[in-house]
Amino acid sequence: MPGLADSRRWELLPQDPEAERRLAEGCHVPALVARTMAARGIRTVEEAKRFLSPSLERDWQDPLVIPGMREAADRVDRAIADGESIAIFGDFDVDGMSATCLLTLGLRELGAKVSPYIPHRFGEGYGLSKDALTRVIEGCHPDLIVTVDNGIASKVEVAWLRTQGIDVVVTDHHEPAELVPEDVPVCDPKLEEKNPSRELAGAGVALKLVQELGRRHGRDDLWRSYTEVATLGTISDMMLLTGENRALVADGISCMRRTRRPGLLALAATAGVDLQTITSDELPFSLIPRLNAAGRMGTTDVAFDLLLTNDPAEAAVLAGRLEQTNTERREIESQLTEEAMAKVEATYDGGRVVVVGGEGWHEGVKGIVASRIANRYHVPAILFSISDGIARGSGRSVGSVDLFHAVDQCSDQLVRFGGHAGAVGVTCDAANLDSFRESLEEAMEALPAEDFEDRGEVTAIVGLDEMTIANIDALEVMQPFGQGNKKPLFGVRGVTMRNRAKVGGQGNHLRFVATDGVSSVAAIMFRAPQIDRAVDCEGAVDLVFEPVSETWQGRTKPKLMVKDIAYRDATAPDDGPDGLADELFSRAGEILSRDEYATIAEAERFSTKVVGVSFDGRQDATEGLAGGEELALVREPNNEADANAIAVRRSDGRPLGYLRRQIAAALAPLMDAGATYTASVLEVTGGAGAKPSRGVNISVERTCAPAGAEAAEETAGAVRSYLATLGPDELTDELRRALIGDHQLLEAQRLAVEQLGQGRSTLCVMATGRGKSLIFHLHAAREAILGHGASVFVYPLRALVADQAYHLEATFGKLGMHVEVLTGETPLEERRRTFEALAAGDADVILTTPEFLAIHRDQFAKAGRVSFVVVDEAHHMAGARGGNRSAYAQMPQVLEALGNPTALAVTATAEPKVAREILSLLPIAPDDVIVDDSVRQNLHLRDLREVRDREAVLVNVVSTGLKTVVYVNSREQSVSLARMLRQNIPELAHRIAFYNAGLSRADRLRVEEAFRSGELCCIVSTSAFGEGVNLPDIRNVMLYHMPFGSIEFNQMSGRAGRDGADAQIYLLFGSRDARINERIVSSAAPARQDLVLLYRSLRTLAQQAATEADDASFSSSNADIAQLALEIDPTSRLDEKSVSCGVSIFRELGFLETSGYGSARRIRMVESPRRMELNESIRYLEGLRSRDAFDAFRDWVLAAPTEELLERITRPITPDFGHVVG
Repeated sequence: MPGLADSRRWELLPQDPEAERRLAEGCHVPALVARTMAARGIRTVEEAKRFLSPSLERDWQDPLVIPGMREAADRVDRAIADGESIAIFGDFDVDGMSATCLLTLGLRELGAKVSPYIPHRFGEGYGLSKDALTRVIEGCHPDLIVTVDNGIASKVEVAWLRTQGIDVVVTDHHEPAELVPEDVPVCDPKLEEKNPSRELAGAGVALKLVQELGRRHGRDDLWRSYTEVATLGTISDMMLLTGENRALVADGISCMRRTRRPGLLALAATAGVDLQTITSDELPFSLIPRLNAAGRMGTTDVAFDLLLTNDPAEAAVLAGRLEQTNTERREIESQLTEEAMAKVEATYDGGRVVVVGGEGWHEGVKGIVASRIANRYHVPAILFSISDGIARGSGRSVGSVDLFHAVDQCSDQLVRFGGHAGAVGVTCDAANLDSFRESLEEAMEALPAEDFEDRGEVTAIVGLDEMTIANIDALEVMQPFGQGNKKPLFGVRGVTMRNRAKVGGQGNHLRFVATDGVSSVAAIMFRAPQIDRAVDCEGAVDLVFEPVSETWQGRTKPKLMVKDIAYRDATAPDDGPDGLADELFSRAGEILSRDEYATIAEAERFSTKVVGVSFDGRQDATEGLAGGEELALVREPNNEADANAIAVRRSDGRPLGYLRRQIAAALAPLMDAGATYTASVLEVTGGAGAKPSRGVNISVERTCAPAGAEAAEETAGAVRSYLATLGPDELTDELRRALIGDHQLLEAQRLAVEQLGQGRSTLCVMATGRGKSLIFHLHAAREAILGHGASVFVYPLRALVADQAYHLEATFGKLGMHVEVLTGETPLEERRRTFEALAAGDADVILTTPEFLAIHRDQFAKAGRVSFVVVDEAHHMAGARGGNRSAYAQMPQVLEALGNPTALAVTATAEPKVAREILSLLPIAPDDVIVDDSVRQNLHLRDLREVRDREAVLVNVVSTGLKTVVYVNSREQSVSLARMLRQNIPELAHRIAFYNAGLSRADRLRVEEAFRSGELCCIVSTSAFGEGVNLPDIRNVMLYHMPFGSIEFNQMSGRAGRDGADAQIYLLFGSRDARINERIVSSAAPARQDLVLLYRSLRTLAQQAATEADDASFSSSNADIAQLALEIDPTSRLDEKSVSCGVSIFRELGFLETSGYGSARRIRMVESPRRMELNESIRYLEGLRSRDAFDAFRDWVLAAPTEELLERITRPITPDFGHVVG
């Protein structure tokens, strides 16, 4: 059972948010109270006010609306007037006793001669039995017997009394059947199907009779003296607390809190109950069980006399005796339960009813035991006590089974029966028990299976944060609670149970703390089923509970009284074998282990070292080998050592060695599918001095894609050729469909595209997630297809370039366009090749940084093709002329060198001053500024910065099944967190996956499509997920780790709710993440002092190599270099990543040369280099900007108020000029 959503045990009441709002505002009650009332069908303020202010003056019906009341009152009034002897005949349950008590007291106040009688459970039994009536006649020689809470099925007994000259008035509240007495007043509201008083208890009907009689005697308010007594009967008989009953109990509880009745005061004292704070829902667990115990144990007189007495001393004695009786009742109940359960287990055949009996079984507790049997077997149960050939039974029902109606169908086999749908009393000959069981089973077989299902009511699904003392206490305004207005049970989904423990003498109670990661509330479940499972449960669960305020040692805290734990069991995927998520996790180790070779299969060219050159005589083949020589790559599928082997051979066929095993594993499937590769020599190393063996470094280039890829390229080429035949307007519309399907452009997008098409440089200000990127993607495609022009996209940070490039390659690739990247990280050879491609027309879009563009503007200009320049996140241009990001300050010169191409600046943050500076740098006319001032009001921020248990938060949110993206900062975390979620929410395991750079392009596309279609509901990803992908219906974005900057923060957050529906953004990071990010950023952007130490370390290694061999070049891993730096300076902060970055910076500045790939890399230091000017290194400048940007972002994002954080995501900061659309 996957939680409450599909539970057959619980029914969630319909929710009405609009009614909740009306009730909260109109009645000035907390939202939780309003939600509870709305769920229970109270929809208007008028209804709610009536409900919250129960009133006898308003809600209590005239007694005469009850059928037979006028006749009953007439007869009793005549008996009072004539001084007749009146016997009040009640019942041994609390309703019967309280009805007898209040009618006795009321009639005595009116001057009647009254004798009350309660039948003895043992010997006399229920109702007007001959034995009981004989005792009454002998005791008071009555002229009139008035029944309360019984008599509606006593036709025979009443007729006999009439023959004895005794008149009878019947007052009852049970359902009438075929044995309704005749020729006497019968007062029962259930004689009329729609009678407004039909829900009254026996005590309520008796109270109505007192009211009518008091009215006739000028004592209109007499009945108000007995409402607390009538309340005991009403609550005990579990009557619906609506209308009259609600008003009666509210008044009765109020009276009880200030009562001076000695019996109630003494009973409360022995029970340890403070009557001054008593509530209706406490009575069934305090006073009422003790009163009931007397009837069950055959000592009803003790309880009845306690209610009736006016003597405090007598009351104290009686209350003590009653407490002792209750203790005995518990012991006997426990013993009978054990005996009866054993008998049922031995005889029950799985049928739809349990009928079990035993000789001498205690009459008084059989109803309780029957209830326990019904609860265990989930079928109605009737338990009989057999004595002298007579079986007297008590039955309890389950679900919606009407047990009274079922028994009525078997009445021909019974002596008598009574009760209602949920509970019955039955008397029959013991010899008829088997036939009765068979007949009852037949009646049950006709019922549908769902009738036997116990379904509880969950008022609403709530958050743990709503379980405050204030809210819990506020629910008390809905008192009195009882049948029809039970104390509300709430549900909470996807919580984690922390600190689980068995408690109690038998270890059968469960104590834990329920948490959603944000709020934590203590909880306890008494008699917890499957308690061992609960104690072992680490995953998400749903809870059904009653909230209470618990005070201990002067401190009051909220607590959950748990009624059910719904486990989130695993459910299999709907169809097919293991799904995508399962497949990915089966390869998680392989995906995480992909390091420098992770994307080599997707690379068109790369450099590496040939392995195995020193074996099998291959050194001879290196003789005469020189740089530039063409080599052949040959697949060896039958190689015994490695079926993926790819041999490297000279043009004459002589073997040089092999590609590395990891590279071969990536390329072999492609070559087997038709891809071809060529290789050429980059460098031959060694061969002299201390290193006589030669090594070979090569460049590998793909010359032909595999069959499928080649076909895709041909298709993309055909698409571009077709698009080139269209006119400008047709092309724009076709590109729109290709990029966003049938969706139309927003007005701001349409205007910007139109202006760009006219050659007008433009500034477009739009909120994050409104589609700024679409503008320049579409126009760049137009430039490439219509005019063969190239576009340059300028991003403020190198990391952003990498994220964008991956998806733009796919987006533009489908249109036959080619995307390239140029940043400080781009190897020198790759830079050369990219500029050649730009000049030759083989590159349509270049992604770069402002630093790279400014330094290399002449090479961009040399191509003569740049017709469109985009500055994304253009607010970074602000302050450029003041020295902040000075590369932006050179944009006027850059554009002039490029031939003044059309420019586009896009941002979500452009206050007037910033906007004007952007305009002056690009330049853009003020009339060409487009402002979309739309606010994304559907986004909501859950500010949980510094939250302690963020894993529990993840579990809670993801367990809803809503589309959720969780952003983390490493591949390892994406896998481990996704695995944690799958373990803790097993029913969604097949819909939770990870996404990181270790996935191949094909796998990434599969994940994206599965998420779009709904096959996956949660992705745990590094920063790139969602970039360039149309995913409009993401409901939750969760920033588990701190982003590396404001751009990443805005873009991740802005991916939520792009369809306009409500969506949540969760901030789960904190200062601890900041420290981790600082180390990561520092590694990618080492400070000057770190670079100085690295240079010293590299010079040391070069000197060692020169000492050992004539060749001063050396091969050393980044880890070894970092270790040497630590030996030189124990305070070194260099790690592998910062060493790699530093080597790239030095290579760019001309301080060293490298050859080879990965572990085959060799480093040669340049002798007598010029003075180190780090600002001449693009990679250094880009890293420096990244570090500065993160520092500023960190300080802001940890300190900014929630409102400011939300506004950054949802609301653009706009200039006070330009063309405004919304």
